[in-house]
Amino acid sequence: MKRLLLPLLAAIALPTAVHATNYLECEAIYNVASRSAKLLMNLPSSAKDLIDKEQKIYDRAMKDAKKRGCYYIQ
Repeated sequence: MKRLLLPLLAAIALPTAVHATNYLECEAIYNVASRSAKLLMNLPSSAKDLIDKEQKIYDRAMKDAKKRGCYYIQ
């Protein structure tokens, strides 16, 4: 019984450690998203190419944030 208890506890604890959020990555993603959002708000409507580029960067950052579990980014 004792031989089975340790592997069982390790198997239960491992998934929570594997899916831990890397807060440095989340902070970097947040910085990219906020920079792109600020640029999007300040760009004139005549800069269509730049707006599209920044919108793609912002969308990708938000997708990465959701994928990595960065929940404080809205």
